[in-house]
Amino acid sequence: MLSYAIFSVLVLAISATPVVYKDCGSVKGTINSIDVSSCATEPCQFRRGTNISVTINFKANEAVTGASTVVHGIIAGVRVPFPVPSDACKDMACPIASGASVAYSNVVYVEPVYPKIKLVVQWEVRDQAGQDLVCFVIPVEISD
Repeated sequence: MLSYAIFSVLVLAISATPVVYKDCGSVKGTINSIDVSSCATEPCQFRRGTNISVTINFKANEAVTGASTVVHGIIAGVRVPFPVPSDACKDMACPIASGASVAYSNVVYVEPVYPKIKLVVQWEVRDQAGQDLVCFVIPVEISD
């Protein structure tokens, strides 16, 4: 199982592209880099019916015992929840020591029924107290 996880991370790392992002309140962590597959240009092109991989490399500014993932699409100022599994410890090693370098990786499916639209995606990884470890926004276009 561990070898499968390592292989998956390597495949994601090879196929992902560093993106330009805006930090939206990373309080408990410091983002080093963010890689998103299918994001060679701005806005990132999320094709319906495909998987998008997101890898966040960050430094934890304090110890973390548990974490959750929260993702929203922001359309005309309205935050719409994006369904992702909430247990971020399945996407990175927990617990996390203060000062540790962390690699968080997640894969999300862009449903074929999603409308073709331009929006902003806000991605948060929160600690056990609900404080943002990392928070970033990127422009996205959902397309065929």
